[in-house]
Amino acid sequence: MIATIVSGGISFLFVLFFTAIGTNLFKSRNIGQSIQEELTHHDHKKGTPTMGGVFIVAGTYFGFLLAHINFWTIGQGFKIEIDYLNLEVFSLLLFGTLMALVGFLDDFLKVQKGRNLGLSAKNKLFLQIIVGSFISYYFYLWDYSTTLYLFSGFGIEIGIFKWFVVVLFIVGFSNAVNLTDGLDGLVAGSSTLSFGGILVMAFWIFRHPEYYFAFMNNSFLSLDLAILVSSLAGSCLGFLWWNTTPARIIMGDVGSLFLGAMFPIILFSIGADLLILFICMLYVVEALSVIIQVGSFKLRGVRVLKMAPLHHHFEMKNWAETTIIVRFWIVNGIFVVIALGLFYGDWVLFGN
Repeated sequence: MIATIVSGGISFLFVLFFTAIGTNLFKSRNIGQSIQEELTHHDHKKGTPTMGGVFIVAGTYFGFLLAHINFWTIGQGFKIEIDYLNLEVFSLLLFGTLMALVGFLDDFLKVQKGRNLGLSAKNKLFLQIIVGSFISYYFYLWDYSTTLYLFSGFGIEIGIFKWFVVVLFIVGFSNAVNLTDGLDGLVAGSSTLSFGGILVMAFWIFRHPEYYFAFMNNSFLSLDLAILVSSLAGSCLGFLWWNTTPARIIMGDVGSLFLGAMFPIILFSIGADLLILFICMLYVVEALSVIIQVGSFKLRGVRVLKMAPLHHHFEMKNWAETTIIVRFWIVNGIFVVIALGLFYGDWVLFGN
């Protein structure tokens, strides 16, 4: 329990401190955000330092790894000891970093060109599919169940299609979070809430392994998983300090793709696959708003929304940016609570 708290606190402080330094460094190097031409009401954000997601990634590593070092032993006083590091859990973080590298390449090209155009959509999607396929193959090698779970006590057997669903979710949610990252602090704040919900699940699973071992690999029945999720939540919260409106730095694709990939990676590892539809409901709605807008315009020549994704629609309706952000956080938080209710209900019905 202590290590879980420590990891989140360390990640928070790391990102809080180094993002402040990085913001000034990026500004001096002209590593700034380019704005879509149609978003004229975002002109004031042009040039805001971007690629801040590198601090979220670094903070997650720092908190996770440092939480495995003990500086005090009860009865022995000051004594540095390194705890066992669960390599299977650490590999989940490495997989998320692969998606972060795709985002980093996209951000780098945007900065280099001085335009809001990095990788082409086709090349970006191709790289994401490669990363998603690699992660899916990893779960396949661990002989994971081909049941698509809503939660541990309820699922549908889908056979080989499970591995295609893993790729779909990793690619889909990394892009969904990327689409949502259009307002100051929207993703950083909502991700903190979502990872907070997953943290409760991960710690609960660690304390009740006798039930959950039937639905997930024993390697993930570890406190290390809760430590990793705590590090992610702490990093997002630390970044929010500088990213809240008016943002001093933007996370960029390197951050949004990393966070978007970590959600399905962790939830698949604990056998709570479809709970992502509740934990990440905000991102689902934002992605659907784009799909509906594009589909309606191509099929009927009619736009359903004033602008997609959904947060831009409310901007066009003259909602204040902070109003949109806070209300979206509230909606996201409500669905995280629903997910926790379903997760706990599963244990009450089948785990006791």
